[in-house]
Amino acid sequence: MARPDPAVSARIIRTYYAITALFNLAMSLIWGIDTLFKLGAGLDIFHVMLTNAAFTLGSMVFEIPTGVVADTVGRRISLLLCLATLFVTTLLYVGIAWRGGGFWPFAAVSVFLGLGYTFYTGAVDAWLVDALKATGYAEPLEPVFARGQMLFGAAMLVGTIGGGLLGQIHLYIPYLVRAAVVVPLFLLAWFHMPEPGYTPRTLQLGRVPAEMRRVFVEGMRYGLEHPVVRPVMLASLVSMSFMIFGFYSWQRYFLDLLGRNLVWVDGVISSLVGLSLIAGNALVGPVSRVVRTRTGMLMLSVAVQAASVVLCGLLTDFYAVVALYL
Repeated sequence: MARPDPAVSARIIRTYYAITALFNLAMSLIWGIDTLFKLGAGLDIFHVMLTNAAFTLGSMVFEIPTGVVADTVGRRISLLLCLATLFVTTLLYVGIAWRGGGFWPFAAVSVFLGLGYTFYTGAVDAWLVDALKATGYAEPLEPVFARGQMLFGAAMLVGTIGGGLLGQIHLYIPYLVRAAVVVPLFLLAWFHMPEPGYTPRTLQLGRVPAEMRRVFVEGMRYGLEHPVVRPVMLASLVSMSFMIFGFYSWQRYFLDLLGRNLVWVDGVISSLVGLSLIAGNALVGPVSRVVRTRTGMLMLSVAVQAASVVLCGLLTDFYAVVALYL
């Protein structure tokens, strides 16, 4: 085991916190106004959903290849590729809207935006674990990840509210600010993200198909072929597909109910969604003492979600619908 180096470990943890906060701040700036931005660029709600589907497709297709990149050339390079992709695609979004490019350019860029996200997923957390292990860090990692989640929540609150306020001035501004935030984040990763104990390997493109095949086979074995996991995965596919549709369609719907085009309101609602998720997780403990089985908890959750969604569609009062949505 490596000799403990508290100073290096502390720097690594601080870098992890800074990356977590800045990345999620940059991402959440557009969460509350993305649909409004695309509608303002001339897309209808159907095409907005298709661009989001293109993003999801990119995330699915590139998830395994980008994982191979992170495991061979390093997590730092993976993050840098993520940030470079996000910077370019974010500015392309603005350029397409400015030039009135229409649906197909948005869809194409959305696929590459999904590519950018897949370079990030898991890379920073894996870097933290390996780097701290190499520096002899012997403390539990749970408090580090917990503080990271706290920073994630704080950054999301600031980003969603700030994005809504900036979007009230002009819907392009949150995207431009997002691109600006990515720049110092790129410099932080470039200069302050060492990978002690990690030896990069040459990226061999011939390994990618074999690696993708391995992950697919293991996913089938431990996922769809597992009698317990399979129904959970299929149920999650249905419920999350519907919830994602709701997440991207509510922005315009709520403003229509309000009767006023106040973009900042969507930013506030986005932040309240984050707070409601925190509150929901806090209620798991007390509710589990009444509903003692996981199946019962899942059924109760689905029933509450279904009833809330139906009432959101039937009611026309803005405040009642927002409360039910949360």
